[in-house]
Amino acid sequence: MELAGRKITTYGVALFCIVLIGAFLRFYHLGTQSLWYDEAFSVWISKLSVPQLVQATEVDVHPPFYYLLLHYWTMLFGTSESAVRLLSALFGILAIPMIYVVGRQLFNREAGLAAAIILAFSTFNIAYSQETRMYSLMVLLALISMYFFIRLLDGSNYALSIGYLLSTTLLIYTHIYGLFVVIAQNLFLVVLSLLSKNHPYSLKSWAKLQAIVVVFFIPWIAVLVKQIPQREAAISPVQFPTTQILIETFSNYSGTGALLLLFLGFSVLSLFAFQKVRGKMDRKAPLKALESYSWQVTIQSAAPVFFLVIWLLSINLIPFIISSFSAPIYLERYTITASVALYLLVAKGISNINHKYTKLAVIGIIVVLSVANLQVYYSSVTKSQMREAAALIDANFSSGDVVLIAPYWENLTFDYYNNRTDVAVKPIYSWAVADTQAKFWATPSWLRPENKIKEIHTDVNGRDRVWFVTVNIEDGKAAENFTLNILNESYANVYKTSYYYYDVYLFEKNT
Repeated sequence: MELAGRKITTYGVALFCIVLIGAFLRFYHLGTQSLWYDEAFSVWISKLSVPQLVQATEVDVHPPFYYLLLHYWTMLFGTSESAVRLLSALFGILAIPMIYVVGRQLFNREAGLAAAIILAFSTFNIAYSQETRMYSLMVLLALISMYFFIRLLDGSNYALSIGYLLSTTLLIYTHIYGLFVVIAQNLFLVVLSLLSKNHPYSLKSWAKLQAIVVVFFIPWIAVLVKQIPQREAAISPVQFPTTQILIETFSNYSGTGALLLLFLGFSVLSLFAFQKVRGKMDRKAPLKALESYSWQVTIQSAAPVFFLVIWLLSINLIPFIISSFSAPIYLERYTITASVALYLLVAKGISNINHKYTKLAVIGIIVVLSVANLQVYYSSVTKSQMREAAALIDANFSSGDVVLIAPYWENLTFDYYNNRTDVAVKPIYSWAVADTQAKFWATPSWLRPENKIKEIHTDVNGRDRVWFVTVNIEDGKAAENFTLNILNESYANVYKTSYYYYDVYLFEKNT
């Protein structure tokens, strides 16, 4: 009994250390980079009153739960880059002990600890734990929902049912991809029911729980139906997914191509246990010693491994297939809850290794490769540099200047960083997603060239100096070149600089 208690304490200390490391990696450089548009949108919507916030999310593509949390969070801690990202970092940190709990529930403490290590060092999850968006909250709620789901399979009680209902409802009110987590649960339970008649949880009880989840989600289902045409507009920059995009998604879950190969190997190994029957290593004649080895290979934990495979694939393949036959809805960051299923599979494969030092060596390799990838992440610019662009304009702005911004939605990001009250900002509304994604709908009249020209002339009328901030990615080049041609008719370009994602121009009136 004393030995068992000591072992539990060892696992507890190890988990505590892993959580501390994971916390450091999520806090490190938290406010270093500028907010990008999606983050600026999160901050903007969080500043609204609760009724306005809920109403605004009805025209967004995401449900309101995360925005509501951010609303109250910013009331307490402010809206600096570090403050607004701290909420996501905390969710990312809490997910580390939660994946340990799920891994322990599915397999054993060793697998749970290995999964916690992989998640703690995951560049993919760290990046989204440092972003003012709902993705780290999705991961945490998906793990909690899955924990209660696993517990329910062993037998139902009131507390477990309440825990499942609460976590699952909050998950689908955080992101619509939470529905794919619920679908994965249902797929597994149906298959389990077909293959085994002896599991303690009945389909009837499960159907009641799912009916309650649907009832809780009914208010948003009505909104979702209205959003369908709007969602096409909002996600139109999303490409139709290809097999290559799917491979890149799994590679990003892992961190590097080398880690992906390692992860795939241990995912397969998660199903098999190896037990040495006979044989002994002779250092003087190693080849002869290997010939004497005999191993017994058995399949173990088939149901939990199958569950994780369904979890991993459902969240990727279902939206992938939908995108192939409809408007594209597949976006890598939306599938983040599948990444933890992969980590759990890998962790189980590692725990199946019988040799203690070999396990530690494998974990060491994963950590070293992950840290190398993290060094690249921390030293790279990964978010659009509107802070730098706005600071340049702020330092060189003259009274009477006007700032043109294309596309118009980037005005939200500029507004977050704009420290002046005398800046005349003119978002160019005639440049919209529809320009480059016209296959989704007919181009409306206000997007015609003559109307774009009229809007730009109106915006700069009477101005001696014009600043122009535009995205410099390929999809934005048409808007940039068109606007530059119009401005060049009456103005001289006296300055240009480029930042990550943005070009900034200064024009002065021709004399």
